[in-house]
Amino acid sequence: MNSRCEPGGVPAPPGGHVVPPPAGRVIPAVLAASAADGGLGDPGAHVVSAPRRAWQLLAMEARLLHPGVWTASFAVMALCVLFAALKGLLPVPLLELAAPLVAAVGVAGLYGPERDRAFEVVAATPTSPRVLLLARVTLVFGYDVALALLASGVLAASGGSPAGLGELVTAWLGPMALLAAMALLLSVCWHPGGAVGVVLAAWYVPALAQADVAALRAYRTMWETGPGTLAAAVALAGAAIVLAGKVEPLRRMGRAG
Repeated sequence: MNSRCEPGGVPAPPGGHVVPPPAGRVIPAVLAASAADGGLGDPGAHVVSAPRRAWQLLAMEARLLHPGVWTASFAVMALCVLFAALKGLLPVPLLELAAPLVAAVGVAGLYGPERDRAFEVVAATPTSPRVLLLARVTLVFGYDVALALLASGVLAASGGSPAGLGELVTAWLGPMALLAAMALLLSVCWHPGGAVGVVLAAWYVPALAQADVAALRAYRTMWETGPGTLAAAVALAGAAIVLAGKVEPLRRMGRAG
């Protein structure tokens, strides 16, 4: 029996044509391997300093994240500034309502195979899933905070907000941190879509409710920027990072069911 081989000793499939893998799968795989291993073909990668390695990991994870993460956040923040500049058209403080949810939705999609283009490759690399998740959270949350600060500065300078810059930042900073941490933990332990639904209800329903009852006032106070809010955000985010990689079998069993 005749068997043809391609150069390199690889048997040719029937018909004699080797079909290369799609570029859409190869590129994320190469980037993921580079992000996890400190760079392909770099014999000195094992001696790279910790700060430089962290920077390389952040740079590679930024390239792996879907471009929509960056453009959607920018578009929402820009619309907040635009509508806030049109005084009197909106009865609610749009930036304070939108900024926390923008960060929460962005963070919710960072973990798991549902929205990760290179999840299978990343899962097989020696780099800890916790390190990769921490890098992604740092990128997305830091980007959203920077956008919200820029939007706040524009509104304060243009008179688009009656509050000063400090009050405007205080209005969204605590809620953004707590809501994003809640979304991250729910995404790791449950599902990104479910996490988005929960944080949407947790943030918008009480914020837009017109009733003035003691329970609702206490709930709103819980979201105000302060040491307790920021400490709760750190605790929830830390729990999510610790659980990353440990609850994935439960997630897969849930999807299979």
